[in-house]
Amino acid sequence: TTSTVSNITTTDATCGGNVTTDGGAAVTARGVCWNTTQNPTLSMTKANNGSTVNGSGIGSFTSSITGLSPGTTYYVRAYATNSKGTAYGSQTQFTTTAVAPVLTTTAASAITSSSLTSGGNISSDGGSAITARGACWGTSANPTITGSKTTDGTGTGSFTSNITGLTPGTTYYVNAYATNSI
Repeated sequence: TTSTVSNITTTDATCGGNVTTDGGAAVTARGVCWNTTQNPTLSMTKANNGSTVNGSGIGSFTSSITGLSPGTTYYVRAYATNSKGTAYGSQTQFTTTAVAPVLTTTAASAITSSSLTSGGNISSDGGSAITARGACWGTSANPTITGSKTTDGTGTGSFTSNITGLTPGTTYYVNAYATNSI
């Protein structure tokens, strides 16, 4: 059987299982296998899969699942292997916790006395869809979206922000921003 998944974080979880019978041959390996597609097996070679080996024999065991992606749904099953083959427990699913997006700010260009162009590149949505993106600016370092900002769509990737209405001869600071559910 497959245990309930617990201790779910952005990149890790705990699961396990219970081997109740050896099927007439000694259990040589037991653990869990996971994937982003349903009914994971040890032979799956997709990028978002993995497995653990948690000893041998019958009885309960606990597995640490690591190296997961934030905000992603995974399917997991316990397994036990003996000389006759591998059997799997029932499938369970869990979703890792999402995190804030990862992005960089594009250097200011096309600078005039009252405008400039900036933007950014969102390399990761953090496991949750980007609902807003743009640039924020101000006369103090590290401006935030509570001040002046552009709104330049949704989603990951590069975007351009046209900032206008600036005061001539004033130093401005610009940050790209991206918003997800976190």
